[in-house]
Amino acid sequence: MTGFVIVAAAVLAAVLLWILFPLLRPRAADAVQTRNERRISGAVIAIAVPALAVGMYAGLSTWDWEAREADATRLSQMDGLLRQLEAKLAENPRDVKGWTLLGNSYLRLERYARAADAYQQAYDLTQGRDVEIVISLAEALAMTDQASLSGRAGELLDRALASEPNHPKALWYGSIAALQKGDLRLGRDRLQTLLAQGPPPELRAALERQIQDLDQQLGEGGRTSTSPQTVAPAAAGRTIRVAVTIAPQIQQQLREPAPLFILARDPAAAGPPLAVQRHNSAQAPLTVELKESDAMIATRTMTSVPRVKVIARVSRSGSPQEQSGDFYGEAPYEFGKDSGIVNIMIDRTVP
Repeated sequence: MTGFVIVAAAVLAAVLLWILFPLLRPRAADAVQTRNERRISGAVIAIAVPALAVGMYAGLSTWDWEAREADATRLSQMDGLLRQLEAKLAENPRDVKGWTLLGNSYLRLERYARAADAYQQAYDLTQGRDVEIVISLAEALAMTDQASLSGRAGELLDRALASEPNHPKALWYGSIAALQKGDLRLGRDRLQTLLAQGPPPELRAALERQIQDLDQQLGEGGRTSTSPQTVAPAAAGRTIRVAVTIAPQIQQQLREPAPLFILARDPAAAGPPLAVQRHNSAQAPLTVELKESDAMIATRTMTSVPRVKVIARVSRSGSPQEQSGDFYGEAPYEFGKDSGIVNIMIDRTVP
C-alpha cells in the first residue's frame, strides 16, 4: 500500500503543478486584485483536486486493502514457519515426516521445484518404499516440468501403480503420463479405473468425455459405462473472454517486453491452471478467449469447476510459475452467473 500511496501522491502533485503553474506564474501586467484572485483560485484548486481524487477513490474503488494486507501477513508467517522447519531439518536431516511436511507445504504454495527437492529427501530416506512419497515426488516433478511425465515422473507413477493400482492421484497423473507417451489404451484404462471409483459429478463428466474421445481414437465405442447411473453430459465449449490492460505505474517498470500469462485457476484447490495462454506484455491492452483446449491437463478443464479465478500475470523472470516481483491482476468468474468480458488490470506486485 505504501508504494501505491507514493505513486498516487507523485501523480497528483504533477497534475497540480500542471494546473497551478500557469495560474500562479507572475505577470507584470496583472493588478494587485487580479493577482490575489489568482492566488485564491489556486488555493481552492490545490485543496479541491486532492479532496475530489480521494473521494472518488474511496467511493469507486473495489480494492480491498485489508484483505491484501492480511494475505501478505499470512504469506509472511508461512514463510517464517517454513524457514523454521528448514532449520530443524538442517539439524536433523533424517526426519522423513519433516521433509514430507515441507514438501506438502511448498506444493500447496505452488513452489513446485522446492516441493520436489523436499520430497526427494524423503524419497531417499525411505529408499522409495513409501508410495505416498513416491506419488508426491512425481506430482511435484510434473508441476515443475510437465515433460517429466514422459521421464522420471512417469516412471515413479508406474512404480506406484504397480504397488497400489487404484490410487486416485497416481491414476490421474499416470493417465496423463501414458497419453503423453502416446499410449492411448493405457491412458484410457487408467481413466476408466479412476471413473469406477465414483469421483465427484464435475470430475466424472470430464472423465466420461475424455474416455469417449480416446475410445473414438482407438476405434472402440461404448466402454465408458461403469454404472447404471445416468451421467449428464459435460458443459461443452466453456470459454471466458478476458480483456487485459497494464496500469501505467506498472508499465513504467517494464523496461522491455516480458511474458504475459493469462490463466484460469480453481479457487478452491491448488494445482495447475484449468486454462492458460502465453502472450507478451507489449501486446497489451489485448482481449483473449480462454478455452477448454487451453487446459494443461486433459482431464482437468474449466468444466470440472463451478467458478474460477482469472489471473493475468507479467513474469519478470520469464517463468510460467509465479515469482516474487511479478506483476498481476485477477478477477472472479462464476459459470452460469457471470457473462461478458472479464476486465483485468495488472496493477499489483507479487510479494
